[in-house]
Amino acid sequence: MSGRASIPFPAAARLAIAAFLATTCTDEPTRPRTPSPPSALTAATAASRIAFASDRDGNWEIYVVNADGSGLTRLTNAPAADSTPSWSPDGSRIAFTSTRDGNAEIYVMAADGSAPTRLTDNPAADGQPTWSPDGRRIAFTTNRDGNFDIYVMNADGSGQAPLTTDPATDNAPSWSPDGARIAFRSTRDFVPQIYVMNADGSAQTLLTNVPNAEGDPSWSPDGLRIAFTRSAAIYVMAADGSAQTQLTNSGFSDTDPTWSPDGTQIAFTSTRDGNRAIYVMNADGSGQARLTTGTTSDAQPSWSPAAPAPRGVLAFATQPPETIDVDVAISPPVRIAIEDSLGNPMMGATDTVTIALTANPASAVLLGATTVAAVDGIATFADLRVDRPGRGYTLVATALGFGGATSAPFSASHLSFASVSAGLSHSCAVTTRGTAYCWGYNYWGGLGDGTTTHRATPVPVTGGLSLSAVSAGSLHTCGVTTSQVAYCWGYNWDGELGEGAFFPRWFTSPVAVAGGLKFALVSAGRLHTCGVTANGDAYCWGDNYWGATGDTTAGRPSPGRIVSELRFTMVSAGGDHTCGVTTTGQAWCWGRNLEGQGGDPSTVSWFPPRPVASTLTFVAVSAGGLHTCGVGTDGAGYCWGDNTTGQLGDGTTTSRGSVEPVAGGLRFTAVSAGRMHSCGVTAGGNAFCWGDNSSGQLGDGTTGGRVSPVPVAGGLTFAVVSAGGDHTCGATPSGGVYCWGDNLFGQLGNGTTVTSLTPVRVVQ
Repeated sequence: MSGRASIPFPAAARLAIAAFLATTCTDEPTRPRTPSPPSALTAATAASRIAFASDRDGNWEIYVVNADGSGLTRLTNAPAADSTPSWSPDGSRIAFTSTRDGNAEIYVMAADGSAPTRLTDNPAADGQPTWSPDGRRIAFTTNRDGNFDIYVMNADGSGQAPLTTDPATDNAPSWSPDGARIAFRSTRDFVPQIYVMNADGSAQTLLTNVPNAEGDPSWSPDGLRIAFTRSAAIYVMAADGSAQTQLTNSGFSDTDPTWSPDGTQIAFTSTRDGNRAIYVMNADGSGQARLTTGTTSDAQPSWSPAAPAPRGVLAFATQPPETIDVDVAISPPVRIAIEDSLGNPMMGATDTVTIALTANPASAVLLGATTVAAVDGIATFADLRVDRPGRGYTLVATALGFGGATSAPFSASHLSFASVSAGLSHSCAVTTRGTAYCWGYNYWGGLGDGTTTHRATPVPVTGGLSLSAVSAGSLHTCGVTTSQVAYCWGYNWDGELGEGAFFPRWFTSPVAVAGGLKFALVSAGRLHTCGVTANGDAYCWGDNYWGATGDTTAGRPSPGRIVSELRFTMVSAGGDHTCGVTTTGQAWCWGRNLEGQGGDPSTVSWFPPRPVASTLTFVAVSAGGLHTCGVGTDGAGYCWGDNTTGQLGDGTTTSRGSVEPVAGGLRFTAVSAGRMHSCGVTAGGNAFCWGDNSSGQLGDGTTGGRVSPVPVAGGLTFAVVSAGGDHTCGATPSGGVYCWGDNLFGQLGNGTTVTSLTPVRVVQ
């Protein structure tokens, strides 16, 4: 039997890949021979190299050697077996087979061995890659349909499709130089023979018809001849199968023919000198000489194309930052400049540039578009991201005809959150580097990830914005950038996004709030939003049925200043009311007050802001569904409004329009009013909650409601907590985020939709 040189693989993969990696089934006697020098090389051949597989370092790896036998270099270094190298037509990449992920898969790497990237990923055995002459496709062998067939895929691994579907074994594909046909080996006639087919798999035709086993077809560069193996000898024939001529007759195993780029020579594997080694000969069989030395096995040679003179070089116009977030688009985007050989920008160049990880200490995958066309000499990679943390990553950029470029080292780390906000059924947070993430309910696009798909783990908000804070409302979310521009996304039936329109629509990605105002903060409520500008002016927009936007209008599709000359340090948008704290520490509210949430015992709703009926001064207030809570300058917690579930925390279920202290004498740094419950953080970082607990939103391990504060279970230390609809989230000083309560839509962010009565960590 004839085929590719056999290479030992891990036991789990050995049987699966034997059909396309085995070459000889007999063990011929061997004898030592003295190597003779290789034949004279033409200029084109001398400028080329030969890649091959070898176990000379104790494991099968890919090596490369110059065509004269000099410059031996190891390209791969993995504990698994790497084999069957195949050069891309431009000589910049090598496709190969590897078992490094547990079974045989197709990989591609740069010609220097950097940036190995997996192209196939399935439980079957994939191997024997061969490039189309235009470099756009790769034919390969796979047994994913139960027997070995020839498949084809795009050079990036996409579009995998079968070319042969015969129940016999088809393998060892070789593309014709014009890209129109593929020669291959098949057992469909019992004895392995050479076949040829069109590049789309049609017109499968037998070329050889002899009783001897044949394999390893290799098309000559001029397309006129095919070298192949018959009974452990190298033969050559015309492309139509005629004029079959024997080239080697060593009495040993000669296999794996591969043509030099000018067609004057053939490299092959032979055991004639006691072990497998790479040999070369002239195309007529003369001048047979050993190329590689040593006593171990070298096999499966692949001759590179002649190296063209580079047109220029690539350079990193924008380097990756020193540290990036895992699975977040690198920002600012990596940009590659195309330059001439003197380093001058090639304005107008539109060459295609590919980028890959070269130093990859954590075996990460580079995600996003890794191949893009340059625009006016610059290739911009807008969505590159790394899928796991690590230090010392580097990127390599390559383009046909250009010298490559390597980036400065960078690191990737897990998300570290600075703040968190719990909405009705979704949650959002901002990392310490200003990237916003959201998770949970997303029917109206409130997560801002460009979709309406619910998410059980955090997804980045699109747009590449650098945010200082986010606020999750009922069905929408808003945030402020580090340059003080407000953006909102999600539900917009009542103008709550502030982008200037009332009519029913929604946005799955951030849109800028109209008016060009500079905001210090924004707060998203049920159907309205409010914010405070850098100079302390309060603005609101959205639904105003109860006066939550602070004036007599029917509603606002864009920000309108509330009817007040007050200067605010903060505002909080609740269900149908809004409250804020002025620079003098006085609390003011406006909108619905039927339950006393405006801090006025009259329970009369009003449009312009009114002061809360209390002599207390406040650090901050938080407007909930039908109640409000705040932290006094004395550190005590205070609440007012609806109290049917104990959300005021005063030990009763009596609703009050007057400001009442939270029971227990705790001193808080912050409090948060949710839909029907409240939570706060003490100066020591302990979290307490009170009110409705039907979904476990108090985090004490029960579903029993509480009229006074109870500690959140788990002993965690929090910097901030945020009470949402029926769930709560909190951020720790170390950057972790935990959530608890209802999880129907994944709003706890732990990858499940299972309710939790105690804090669970958000996936980071």
